[in-house]
Amino acid sequence: MNKHTSEVLEYSQLLELIAGYVQSPAGRQVVLSSRPGTVLSEIQSRHGLYRDMLALRESARSMPGLHVEDLSEILQRVAPGDAVLPGEELVACRSQLETVSAVREFLQHRDSQEYTCLLRLGSGLNACDDLRRRMQRSLERDGTVLDSASEELRRLRSEIATLERRLQRSLEDLLKNSDLSEVIQERFVTIRNGRYVIPVRRDARSQLPGLIHDHSNSGQTVFLEPSITLPMGNELASLRLEERDEVRRILALLSEGVRNALPDFQRNQHILAELDAASAVARWASEFSCQLPTFGARLKLSQARHPLLLAQFREEGAGRQVVPLNLELPRNTRTLVITGSNTGGKTVALKTTGLLVLAAQSGFPVPAGADSVFTIFEQVFADIGDEQSLQANLSTFSAHIRNIAEILRRSRKGRTLVLLDELGSGTDPLEGGAIACGILDELSKGTCLTLATTHLGMVKNYVHSHPDMMNAAVRFNVDTLQPEYALDIGRPGASHAMHIAKRLGMPGGVLQTAEGLLSGEQLRLEEVLARMETEQQKLSARSAQAKKTRDELLRDREALQQELSTLRKERKKLLHDAFLQAESLVANARGELERSLAEIKKKGAADKTEAPAALENAVRSTRTLLAQKEKNFAEGARRTRPTPLRPLRSSELRTGQKVWIEKLKTHGRIENFFDGREKVVVLVNGLPVSMKTEDLQGALEADVPEAAPAVKVTQPRFTGDTIHEINLIGMRVDEALERLDRYLNDCMLARLDEVRVVHGFGTGRLRQGIHQWLRHQPLVDGFYLGRDHEHPGGAGVTIVKLKIS
Repeated sequence: MNKHTSEVLEYSQLLELIAGYVQSPAGRQVVLSSRPGTVLSEIQSRHGLYRDMLALRESARSMPGLHVEDLSEILQRVAPGDAVLPGEELVACRSQLETVSAVREFLQHRDSQEYTCLLRLGSGLNACDDLRRRMQRSLERDGTVLDSASEELRRLRSEIATLERRLQRSLEDLLKNSDLSEVIQERFVTIRNGRYVIPVRRDARSQLPGLIHDHSNSGQTVFLEPSITLPMGNELASLRLEERDEVRRILALLSEGVRNALPDFQRNQHILAELDAASAVARWASEFSCQLPTFGARLKLSQARHPLLLAQFREEGAGRQVVPLNLELPRNTRTLVITGSNTGGKTVALKTTGLLVLAAQSGFPVPAGADSVFTIFEQVFADIGDEQSLQANLSTFSAHIRNIAEILRRSRKGRTLVLLDELGSGTDPLEGGAIACGILDELSKGTCLTLATTHLGMVKNYVHSHPDMMNAAVRFNVDTLQPEYALDIGRPGASHAMHIAKRLGMPGGVLQTAEGLLSGEQLRLEEVLARMETEQQKLSARSAQAKKTRDELLRDREALQQELSTLRKERKKLLHDAFLQAESLVANARGELERSLAEIKKKGAADKTEAPAALENAVRSTRTLLAQKEKNFAEGARRTRPTPLRPLRSSELRTGQKVWIEKLKTHGRIENFFDGREKVVVLVNGLPVSMKTEDLQGALEADVPEAAPAVKVTQPRFTGDTIHEINLIGMRVDEALERLDRYLNDCMLARLDEVRVVHGFGTGRLRQGIHQWLRHQPLVDGFYLGRDHEHPGGAGVTIVKLKIS
């Protein structure tokens, strides 16, 4: 890209627009020094950083401020071995280290670990912690050296303050002396040339020995340091000299620290500038809905908008919208000639294409649709606008020809994009058209992609007959006399010169004369082109309506699919809950059976009788049946168990969001966050429950906004008189603990503060397993073995106290 192309495509204006979003001078320089590249890997190397910055903007977090001073000149001054920086420049160095420290802390946070390119760039930052802390301890924000910079400085300043108070009191006592009332001009103590003095009348100065340091403007008053305070004044001056030397020593030590860390400061400045520039690009891209470009073999622009026009219209604030450009050349077409009315639309299409190609090859996001495809051009040349040069004594035509001749000479090597505006204009239409055709023919022989505009009929006809070239028309609204900027590939455009002239008030006689001078064939051609354009507009309108209808249908289908998925999940959940409830009922039935049998046996033993054989057979049969039902229900619960979801990241959570809580086997809605978003309060059936964010998963059903519900208490799955009790007799330890976990969660939601867990006696393994498990449950306030007066089962029952707040 030569300087002329950069100027006519306004590449530097684009850089200035993006640079308006930076926070530091160094970051601005990084943006302004950007240039289009020709190596794909180098271009795409910027994309990862921009992608991270764009993702960061969409999250709830933001990068710390990067508005640091450019230290280049300061670092150059401190480089010599004896250089001492003033306090304010050392504060600028400290400010960089503080920014580096904040950025490193931000990048080291666990929520930043997904931004791999940012982490890679930020890994080179060094906050020089020891030097930074020394600077913070030694310097005020204005560069003043603090007392805490050294013990010696603290001592000196303490002695100076003490001596100044003594000196002040001595002079005030002198002012109160009645014998000196005729000598003293005014009763106040002041400082002149660093010495404490009092105002004395000039005509009476001989009555008070001392040194004169200054006088008033009128000369009637002299400022005198009395001889009685001279020793203290001299001592104070000596202490101040010592203080000055100590301050210089401290500044020298800090400057040496900066000098020793010079490579770190320089590297920090480079990295912070890169981060600032990348942040600016992301802010600009986000504001103007830009996409990171995709590269391929053929250029395709979809919904492309000129970035400078976007900024201009936004600044004007009149609601104007940039009409997007769509451009896609058929395969093997290397030349596209854009024709149509001479109202500016053709030139905008050229400039939009050229500037977006330069932006894409600079690695920037571009204001274009995601399906746009860019290709790498080794060279980009443009000849656009009025090139008349008074200094070079060149007409518009001559200036164009000179530029195009240079383009022809330099475009013979490498893949080149050539943009030519109003080709063949500025001279006789026949000769200009012939030259334009020759230029297009020459460019088509190489590896150029040529986009040109013209309104010459000869050029349109030539392009139509050439196999490697194609016409395109900028759509024109004959009612508003404005271009619509949409390109219709494959047909030439009418000039609409007569129509525009008529609408703009040209006298009818002039138009009749003009039409009479045109050949019948030329008039018919214009009419045919105008009819083609009208039909094209109708087809485009129908196509847009069809696309709109298709998009609506696709949205409806997606909504229906989402609804179907939700219904399936809900059906699966209902089945799962039903199986769990049935499983619990069977387990309770088994427990009741076993307890009844135990009581019958106990009673039989007391009565010295045995249970009839028929009863034993019935019990055995019932046990088998219950075991089979329990197995069937457990298998059903396993089959219908909802698919586990991945835990949600902290950055994905928001207040009011519906989430699934696996530990409670229920949904809840986020109320608020605390402990730096590591913990959360979730409303579960109207009750607030605090937990870690890592325990939350995506909702198993659609997150439909709800009206504020009344407090709802979910009752346990158990029924009848067993709500305060669960029977686990006959179960394996792991099976019993899984059921007990669900039961206690239900009891917590039902706000039961005490429940009974029946485990029986047996070998004691079930009781031990339950007790060991209860000790580690946050919902359990305490537990103990039952006593005969509390429950018929005695020590075969454990009483559990729950934490109900």
